[in-house]
Amino acid sequence: MTVDALRIRSAPRERAAAEAWWVYPAIPMLAAAIAFAWTLHGDLQRMYGMTSDAWDLAYDQQVIWGITQGDWFYSSFARANFLGVHLELIFVLIAAIEKLWPSPTVLLIFSSAGLAGAGPAAYLFFRAILPADRRESPWLAVALSAPVPFWAAIQESARDFFHPENMALPFALLAAWAGIRGRRGLMWTFCVLDLACKEDQVYTVGVIALLMCVYGAPEIKKHWRFILYLAGGWFLIGTGIVQQHFRNYGYTDIVYYRWLVGLNPNIHVSPLAVAEALTRPEALFIVAAVIASMFALPLLAPRWLLLVIPPYVANVLSEHIPQNIINLHYVMLLLFPLMVAGGIGARRFVERVSIKPAMALGAALPALLLGWGTGGVPPALLAWNDVYSKPNAVAQLQAAAAVIPADAPVNADAGLCVWLANRHTINDFPDMLEAGSYVVIDSDYYLGNNTTRAKRQAAADAIPTSGRRLLYDAGRFQVWSPVGD
Repeated sequence: MTVDALRIRSAPRERAAAEAWWVYPAIPMLAAAIAFAWTLHGDLQRMYGMTSDAWDLAYDQQVIWGITQGDWFYSSFARANFLGVHLELIFVLIAAIEKLWPSPTVLLIFSSAGLAGAGPAAYLFFRAILPADRRESPWLAVALSAPVPFWAAIQESARDFFHPENMALPFALLAAWAGIRGRRGLMWTFCVLDLACKEDQVYTVGVIALLMCVYGAPEIKKHWRFILYLAGGWFLIGTGIVQQHFRNYGYTDIVYYRWLVGLNPNIHVSPLAVAEALTRPEALFIVAAVIASMFALPLLAPRWLLLVIPPYVANVLSEHIPQNIINLHYVMLLLFPLMVAGGIGARRFVERVSIKPAMALGAALPALLLGWGTGGVPPALLAWNDVYSKPNAVAQLQAAAAVIPADAPVNADAGLCVWLANRHTINDFPDMLEAGSYVVIDSDYYLGNNTTRAKRQAAADAIPTSGRRLLYDAGRFQVWSPVGD
């Protein structure tokens, strides 16, 4: 057969492949659209049903609303400037949207978009790091990325409502993709956006620097140290100077590690205690589930997998629950190094083994099954379905809150706080309850994570004899005046 005949025969296949290039990214994009609607719907169900958390949804809503009012980063939950607690400068961008629409729904949209967007961002990263000359590479990138928004780990963060870490993961994946493809401006932009999400993202950007050292495009690879300098400078200036200025060398999360140096008398420090913390079953399970969700491919890159150890240790050695079992949003810091190991493991796999595209696509199945079997958002099997099934009570709450002046301090049950957070002073009942605050009580209350049922009930029982006056009572919601009013 002549060369011309071979070209004629291969032309239809080449043309078909060229015409079908859009199919690959379309699949994770479609999955992301479904995940966005699913996640946002679940969070809105809880928020409108008064089963959302004051910490941190109402907490963040008040800070962001305060930015729109010129009350820069003040938090009445902490009675301090929020920058001393967390360095989350991304709040300024979100506040620009809330200036036009001052609603907590904005936070849930950003959160859901970040978690869903991790899928398409992961596709770009996996596609960039997998060998371009292997026909199974695009399908494997699809199989690894499309289920990401449905991972049990992602669901953990979704059921924790809004945290900037939800947006940090896609920013990091996009920075990695841009660096591998040689798009320097985009890489730097996404690195800065990632750092703006939270101070602990300096570790994520450090991992990006190491990734660029090995797999970055030539124009990126030779400057990988500058990415590391950016992370180090952000840590030294942001955490070492800016945060210390705003907290005035006061509260820091380091208090959760006092037991390691024997400062917590309730915990006996011993090698066994440290070993038990490091091997908490809940924490190990969630890491194992992420690895399994990538078809165990991270295990093929063991040295890169070691990069998950520092954030894992930092979490499990904390006294803070649920951080020490890596639940809720605390899992997010571990995901980027795990996905980097997964991408490099997948690269090594396809370099050694030839598989059919259909088999590559089968890698998505374990992730979807694990997401359904161990996730926390309905219809996942471990979901708390009752908190997603409460009726919409916003109109009733708004009618009750109409008797409260717009600028008055309020202390309310946890599930109500987010709807009352657009004010200078808001706290979850009975935390920091002051005589000058209005009190809003829900007879069908959702117990927040900052109190206990006994403590909350004792405080509610004491209200009628505290010198407050009942201003509103329509069955479910009660509003009580400040003491002596």
